[in-house]
Amino acid sequence: MKHPFQLLLANSKGTHLFVSVKNHLQVYDLSNGNVVGSWSDTVDISVPSKKQEKKVASVEELKGDKKLKNNDAKPVAVAKTPVPIQGATPIYNYIRSLNLSKDEKYLVGTTDSDKAAVIFEVDLANSENCLKIIKRQIFPKRPCAVSIGDDSDLIVADKFGDVYATTIDSEPPVDEKALTPILGHVSMLSDVKFTRFNGKKFILTGDRDEHIRITNYPKAYVVKNWLFGHHEFVSTLHIPSYDPSLLISGGGDDYLCLWKWYDNKLLAKIELRDLIAPYLTEAHMPAERFLKPDSVKEISITKILTHSVDDKKILLVLCENTNCILTFEIAGDFSVKHLQTFVTKDSIIDICLEETSGRVFASIDREEGDLVELYDLGPDGQLSVASTNMGTKITEGNHCQVESRQNFYPLYYINTLRKRSEH
Repeated sequence: MKHPFQLLLANSKGTHLFVSVKNHLQVYDLSNGNVVGSWSDTVDISVPSKKQEKKVASVEELKGDKKLKNNDAKPVAVAKTPVPIQGATPIYNYIRSLNLSKDEKYLVGTTDSDKAAVIFEVDLANSENCLKIIKRQIFPKRPCAVSIGDDSDLIVADKFGDVYATTIDSEPPVDEKALTPILGHVSMLSDVKFTRFNGKKFILTGDRDEHIRITNYPKAYVVKNWLFGHHEFVSTLHIPSYDPSLLISGGGDDYLCLWKWYDNKLLAKIELRDLIAPYLTEAHMPAERFLKPDSVKEISITKILTHSVDDKKILLVLCENTNCILTFEIAGDFSVKHLQTFVTKDSIIDICLEETSGRVFASIDREEGDLVELYDLGPDGQLSVASTNMGTKITEGNHCQVESRQNFYPLYYINTLRKRSEH
């Protein structure tokens, strides 16, 4: 069986689709469904542990290697292959995020294997392989989110709350020990956005402790605003392309927040509980050790997208491990109206939007059949199944085979950001 796609990203012209599956990247030509680019992460994930874990070799083991002189019986430390500690979080050859530069000449992905941002040059005219790796920048801690500025600024946030700034170029990578954070949170970071407004540059960061921070750039020691409106973790930040003064944020709450972020103004809260409740399952309940008599099924926001068509502002929302997409209209007075709950047969892992046509690609969690489905977004904000076999062609191009579902990499992990207490 084929492993489902974990991340989807379409270019602005809607001509190519970038996908990740386990430790593989692929690029599809949407005119014919052919794979025109591919890359696999071959980093040995056991190497960092091998360097840290030692054992004492016996005299007999070392004599044959001539590591002892004059029959000296002093033990010598040599590397060994580690045995994973029971209950430890596994490390995967996992592509965690995908981002295109504004000119779409570069693709940046982040890896779990060696805590790196991998930068590719994208040449769509190269029919053999449009991806050319130009740099692998390793960071002190695992990156969790990336944003790319219009001046090739590469902003990287990590799981320990630090944000780093580097550039997209072919210069050799900087030693990770020489990298210095430009700003930090005292909490795990979940998303980062780079933006311009009023002629200035800003970095927006969201964290596990319900905070959204607005920071000046490059003078990152100057904080513009803190946005307080969430009570659970913030997992995703979205700035609509049609209005850079707006911010839509979501995470573990039952609602989204709509902000005028520069003015530190909360415009609206978009309630989701009643809309999404019919599509929540037992998988959305807390783990057994955290269950309480008043526990409810939990909502975790995976993706927020916006699209402007005929002066109508459409908002699309995907909640983790659900089989539906919610669509809303954002009016001129920033009131929000629910338009549709588009239901699919199986759970949706990720979605992306073609800005030109308004077509939506969805990665589907299933063991047989098409792993990608296409939907048309009408001017009325209604989604409908597209009449194309492109999903079948894209699925055929996925050569990542697994024996069973137990071999799937994590498909749903946003809810692990939720803070728990066992007391």
